[in-house]
Amino acid sequence: MKSKFYGLFIALFVVFMVQTTFSQFKDPKAREAYASAGPITVDGNLNEPAWGAVQEYLVFGPNAPTTAQVQGITGGVHVTNSVPYVDTTYTYMKFLKVGMKLYIGFYSDDKYVCRFGDSWEGDGLFMKIKNAAGDDKEYKLYFNAGGPNPDIVYEAQAPGMGAGMKGSNTVVNDTTQIDNGYSAELLIYLDSLGYGPDVTSVPVAINIFDPDMYHVGMIPWGAPGTYYKTWWGSEWGGTYRNLVFYQDPPSLDVYQSANPITVDGFLNESDWSYPMPYLMFGPQPQLSGLAKSVTSDVLVKGPYTDTTVTPVKFLRVGNKLYIGFQSNDKQVCRFGDSWEGDGMFLKIKNAAGVDKEFKLYFNAGGVDPNMVYESTDPNTGAGAGIKKPGTVVNDTTQVDNGYSAELMIDLGALGFTTVPDSVQVCINIFDPDNFHNGMPAWGPLGTFHKTFWGSEWGSQFRTLYLTSQTTPVELTSFTARAINNSVELNWTTASERNNSGFQIERSTDGISFASVGFINGRGTTTETTNYSYTDNGVNGKLFYRLKQIDYNGDYGYSDVIEVSSIVEDFALEQNYPNPFNPTTTISFAVPSKSFVIVKVYNALGKEVRTLANGEYEAGRHTLDFNAADLASGVYYYTISAGNFTATKKMILMK
Repeated sequence: MKSKFYGLFIALFVVFMVQTTFSQFKDPKAREAYASAGPITVDGNLNEPAWGAVQEYLVFGPNAPTTAQVQGITGGVHVTNSVPYVDTTYTYMKFLKVGMKLYIGFYSDDKYVCRFGDSWEGDGLFMKIKNAAGDDKEYKLYFNAGGPNPDIVYEAQAPGMGAGMKGSNTVVNDTTQIDNGYSAELLIYLDSLGYGPDVTSVPVAINIFDPDMYHVGMIPWGAPGTYYKTWWGSEWGGTYRNLVFYQDPPSLDVYQSANPITVDGFLNESDWSYPMPYLMFGPQPQLSGLAKSVTSDVLVKGPYTDTTVTPVKFLRVGNKLYIGFQSNDKQVCRFGDSWEGDGMFLKIKNAAGVDKEFKLYFNAGGVDPNMVYESTDPNTGAGAGIKKPGTVVNDTTQVDNGYSAELMIDLGALGFTTVPDSVQVCINIFDPDNFHNGMPAWGPLGTFHKTFWGSEWGSQFRTLYLTSQTTPVELTSFTARAINNSVELNWTTASERNNSGFQIERSTDGISFASVGFINGRGTTTETTNYSYTDNGVNGKLFYRLKQIDYNGDYGYSDVIEVSSIVEDFALEQNYPNPFNPTTTISFAVPSKSFVIVKVYNALGKEVRTLANGEYEAGRHTLDFNAADLASGVYYYTISAGNFTATKKMILMK
């Protein structure tokens, strides 16, 4: 079936491909599945507006063009390396979440849509996703059928749906003409994988197959056919990346400020600038890093076309809760002659469980008034806001530059005699626009939109956990790999403050952990830092976590990661790093004691090095390859172990 929305779909995917940089792989460790109200029809067209609203996505293919929003993936391999691969095909992939349904949409501009000869693979997607128990489940959506011009094939090990559309000129398995790609949609039911509504992420490994120049009846390994695949995570599922669901977190951690905070609205204390989880209010905000979007929104008065976003952060000093927020609003104003205006409306439950209101907003009339602070009870808090240069409140004759504000809530005055573990809040950000001084709220002009965390007026609350951690040590990655009879741990921090170091803890069951080592931290730094630790003399299935300890004894734990030295099949891994200069590491695995030969060849097929030629015990092994004496270029390395053979490509770049 041909896609009726082919042109629209291309436009949706290439709109952000301006001013690109060219780098083969960016490999983000996580990607957000945007929340949508749906519905999404699984027909392969991707013509729902929700797909167009997704502004961050992945691009598959060798040397794919990337931007900050469009990121390349982990790796790839030229499977039929004896035949040159000259295709410039790219495949663009987006993710949506509607309730407990995960949707994956992708489009390829492939010029030869086909099966890999008479093999089981073909143009399209092969992926693994871990269920809630940690087991792999496969989903395939690909053109792997033989015969002239077959449709896309959907296969899965768990409940879901899949559909694809051929481009208007695409004829599958036909090399007599030039195709114009395909589009496809995959649906995965997260609840069928054992996940509940509070799921925040799922591990995936996604592969895009791209065979070319295979006509009906051709064999996979004969010319002129050629085959390249690229993946996010790993080729067959040994390494995973995360799809994250940030919308409406049920709770948020509040860090303790190491310095006093002055409630003046400037947010110029250094503690506000340190990485911390925060909320992003506004219609369809672009999220990255530690930002989390909120529960929902309501259009009070339309039409609303503003793109205002308001990040909201939280800190505490003793028994006082501080909330800092700033908006890039282009029209700061009151909602006509109503009581509402740009800013925050908040409810918090006191120690007795009674709702108390705090407001910090521009709800005053007149020409260019200041921000107004109000609370249910006196002497329970304070608030202040500032206008950014260029902002004139209640004035539609010019464009504003937003505002910033600080709210302090004295928890002691709300009946909490000691610092509580948590407090219940609901937070609303008001954003009226285009109301000039003296205009009525419900007249012909002006619009009003609000977003909230919890609920609009307090029927539902969310939790702020008041932690004792004074510094967010931002851990951006934590990985483990088994090598011979050891495990190599690697982790990276984006910033640190008061960080004494990391205690490495190991477990055999994922429940009871014991310390096995300690690595000193860097104290306070805003620079990226890489750490590593090797746990020697271990094997089997193991679990690891990091205990980050501050100088004052406060501590926090990383997520638990799992690694296994048990090898069930032969494998040849992609070298790392790649490209390299002049050294790189090649890893392989054998399930039983085997005679292993590993050789390196240049692009002409001439052998340049033998890295292994002997017996290896069952397990995972690494080989170091030093190419200091070789010229820059493409090289291939092969493994032969019993009946197993494999070849991979690497690039020496001096």
